[in-house]
Amino acid sequence: MSATTQPLSENRLAAYLAFALAAAVLCAYALVVRCDFIAFDDNSHVYENPLVLHGLSWPGVRDAFTHFHASLWIPLTWISFMADISVFGLNPGAMHAMNLALHTASTLVLFATLRRATGSLWASAFVAALFGLHPINVESVAWIAERKNVLSTFLCLLALHAYVRYAEKSRATFYLAACACAALSLLAKPMAVTLPFALLLLDHWPLRRWGRVAWTRLIAEKIPFLLLAAGACWMALHAPQERGALVTTATLPLAARLSNALVSYVAYLATMLWPSGLAVYYPHSIDPQPVLAATAAALLIAVSTLAVVWWKKRPYLLAGWCWYLGVLVPALGLVQVGSQARADRFTYLPQLGIFCALTWLVNDLWPASQRRALAVCAGLALAACALLTAQNLPSWMDTVTLFEHAAAVTKNNACAHANAGLARVQLGDYAAAIPHFQTSLRITPDQPAVWNQFGAALTHLGKQADANEAFRTALRLDFTDFTARYNLANGLVKTGDPVGAIAQFEQILASMPDFARAHYHLALVLQTQGRTDDARTHLLEAARLVPDDQEIANALRTLVPPRKARRPRPALLIFAMPIAAHHGTTALRGSPARGAPRCRRASRGA
Repeated sequence: MSATTQPLSENRLAAYLAFALAAAVLCAYALVVRCDFIAFDDNSHVYENPLVLHGLSWPGVRDAFTHFHASLWIPLTWISFMADISVFGLNPGAMHAMNLALHTASTLVLFATLRRATGSLWASAFVAALFGLHPINVESVAWIAERKNVLSTFLCLLALHAYVRYAEKSRATFYLAACACAALSLLAKPMAVTLPFALLLLDHWPLRRWGRVAWTRLIAEKIPFLLLAAGACWMALHAPQERGALVTTATLPLAARLSNALVSYVAYLATMLWPSGLAVYYPHSIDPQPVLAATAAALLIAVSTLAVVWWKKRPYLLAGWCWYLGVLVPALGLVQVGSQARADRFTYLPQLGIFCALTWLVNDLWPASQRRALAVCAGLALAACALLTAQNLPSWMDTVTLFEHAAAVTKNNACAHANAGLARVQLGDYAAAIPHFQTSLRITPDQPAVWNQFGAALTHLGKQADANEAFRTALRLDFTDFTARYNLANGLVKTGDPVGAIAQFEQILASMPDFARAHYHLALVLQTQGRTDDARTHLLEAARLVPDDQEIANALRTLVPPRKARRPRPALLIFAMPIAAHHGTTALRGSPARGAPRCRRASRGA
């Protein structure tokens, strides 16, 4: 074959590989379109988010940029959800399909970028396939709320591709395209704040610009990306403060954060190499873990030392390892948002460094005479990933399945059990919810909201005395939990303690005077105690607050019957009859003349 036809043949092979990559990813994730919404961020992001539910509109786009929603400033993600609603309606299958389309597109862009940057067709295809099929990425694809992750990563990979093109030809068009894609990526999710650091690593390997291009130029090229990242960091740090989502050091000490960060680095590596026990939520250990943290630190130092020693002979090790360490920093919990220790979705972009380093290392160390065996091993590894991905998808089918799976594959996961119990309650399966609540409260007793939900489930099962104790525990933990106080007040009515119920209702109304249902139920209790006037007052206030509530209106009619028209006394009628007979003709004759003009003036005024 001539040299002129070789590039064309390789391009055709690359096209076939791209088609195979897309087909493999779509087949592995085919079940995702059958998954439902998850009552864990999907509600605040989509189906309970007024911004999204109104669909795509100019006011909505403006609001996405000018306000925080769900403790986040991710305007491009909100706009993508609005577009989904406008095109498909509130359809979870369509939204999952869009996540899958973005993940597939990211796989193809990654393949094209690595191939152009490294010149290695098969190694680039393997890394892209590993990214597309690895089960650690199921969370990002199968969770609608993680649209921000797949969208941001897709745009970040486009930025990397444009930068690689710029490094080849130094055209301003490619550089501006890289800046634009980076800005869009940050508008979808601030995870790409480490992009300037990642671009410097690309300059080292595979672009090999270190030494060929002046350091001043390499640094100057990253300044626009640094400015974009600084703006995204500022917005990310201020957004959670609106709802208190940013965890303080008083709640989670710095020592515990550092310990968890070190352990998480190693835990993520273990999951990439052996992806088992994947869960939507991993509980955080409040106390430092000195032994685990020290072991993790020793391992990280050893690998880092090896990467530095080999940085000239095998530059991909240092580049890939530093990519993993650096790109993962924003998600390590040093600035903690939420209560999770780690999450599979956090490795969506950082994992690429490990995949590249291992792939090129194995390619270098594997004997050249046994390339066919290498291809077989690579195929088996990818097949195993695809199979595990397909097996993990059913756990994302609905909220109950997701959290019961998380509770089964993790230890002491109070959050998973609590959410599984709540999901069972929403299905009306109160008996199945009770064990989940009990396990969650045994692990972490300091959960007033879970105590309240536990009490509500006991109420539905007829165990009102136990339910009241659960409500009292919730109030001891959080005196301002008026939902628990309201439930306790109603529970006291059922257990025959009207005086206690009245005290609870009055305490609620002292802080929440516009709570119509509290007024209504307090009126019912007061009526049973013979305090009719007080009951009437609260019923009238409830009717004023919610005039369309038929239940309150019926109670009001029962308690306050309509007044009857007073009939004239017979004695007065006897004296009035002669007067009426004397003036009757005049009154009837004069009435129309006086009444008609007033009606006409009223009509004109109206």
